[in-house]
Amino acid sequence: MTESADLLRLDLIINAGGESRRMGRPKALLPVPPDATPLIAHMARRLAGLPLGRVIVVTNDPGLPAQAQLPAQAIFVADAYPDTGTLGGIATGLQQINGWAIVVACDLPLVSPAVFALLARFAAAPDATANQWDAIVPMVDGYAEPLHALYHRRCLPAIESQLAQGQRRVISFMSDVRTRYVTEPELRAVDPRLHSFVNANTPEAWQAALPLLAEETDR
Repeated sequence: MTESADLLRLDLIINAGGESRRMGRPKALLPVPPDATPLIAHMARRLAGLPLGRVIVVTNDPGLPAQAQLPAQAIFVADAYPDTGTLGGIATGLQQINGWAIVVACDLPLVSPAVFALLARFAAAPDATANQWDAIVPMVDGYAEPLHALYHRRCLPAIESQLAQGQRRVISFMSDVRTRYVTEPELRAVDPRLHSFVNANTPEAWQAALPLLAEETDR
């Protein structure tokens, strides 16, 4: 029996395991105006209107839990696959869940609940052969957005297989699971300017994102 999109419950996995080398300071803790809310808490609040279960943060920063301003029940887990980059971070998060999860990077100041509601509707619907999807992955400018996607725990064996082979490319497992790619026209129906995909991985990108946040606040 397929889960209804209205009832599909999602855990939230935030990958904060990167070293923020290009930013020069922890991206997860960038201060979001007007109250200097840590970016990771800002993102969780933006998505809080969705039917979320647990908030799981993958991080190797022992100081992050005390500074993140996330709910007390948030779970912080160390990367279970050291030195494997983002792919290992996704696997670490999926180890913590039983069903579907939103998986996002920690540097998305304009992350949109409407986009993830759309992805959840696709996750709840079977494919053309009545099989369940395993991954719902947006495509922007012709590229997959693996850290702005939905994954089911069913993806974990395929990811672990790739890691065992020394593979670190984030998209390496997607051909081994049932992946539903979401097109730009589908995404623009709920996020016309694709602001949900704006990331802040450099100081310049962060400064460019701030006026967009202010524009939202002024509406």
